[in-house]
Amino acid sequence: MTTFKALGIDFPLFDAPAEDASDYAGVATCSFCSAQTHSFSLGIGCYVQVRCATCGVENWLDADDRANGLCRSCARPVEFPFLGDGEVLICYDCLRSGRAAITKDTEFGMVSWEQALSGVTHGVPGLKTDKFPVVDNGNGWYGAVIPSQHLLELLRTPTPSTIQGETWLFCCQQPMTFIGRWSRANFSHYAPDGDGRAYLERLLGKHVPGLWEDDLHDVTGIYVYRCPFCRREVANWDIA
Repeated sequence: MTTFKALGIDFPLFDAPAEDASDYAGVATCSFCSAQTHSFSLGIGCYVQVRCATCGVENWLDADDRANGLCRSCARPVEFPFLGDGEVLICYDCLRSGRAAITKDTEFGMVSWEQALSGVTHGVPGLKTDKFPVVDNGNGWYGAVIPSQHLLELLRTPTPSTIQGETWLFCCQQPMTFIGRWSRANFSHYAPDGDGRAYLERLLGKHVPGLWEDDLHDVTGIYVYRCPFCRREVANWDIA
């Protein structure tokens, strides 16, 4: 299975096969620069960067509803750019340059452009962690304080294809790298001693009854992440 790196479009936080990205559209025409190259679809939870014509501040408008907005700085109208009548697609170069933001769900809550700029995740109820400082976001929700550059990197990364929605993991005070949706065969292949079941439970940090036996790929998903610094691997899972 081909990775994005093998296709010549390397993502530091996505080292899984290209088919494991839910928003990968293959070779297509970029709605921003018209290049015919590897592209990604922008839909619900994605935003297009638009610079205010009045004050020059960068704004982000919803790529799905394509509605105009008001500048977050001067409150003057900001128009959604014409990107064609079909699906909004963005090529690798435009995505990496920050012309769009792909919202991610993480273990510390949602991260969209607002959270990336503020350096605080949207949070989860009653969050407790020793990985990052935690702040009270109100109503019992607590966000993690994470450097903006790390959160922005997440928004310029493809989205893992999951059953219930991704939960991006962190290690060494940065986002981990997604390395794939693994089957039972993957765990048996990569297990240092050949014991795939034990390797799965080590990465999950627990025993989940029936998970090893349920190898129906469309029913159960197991998602593996690797820390780019300490090389520790961790997994999470979901089910239909």
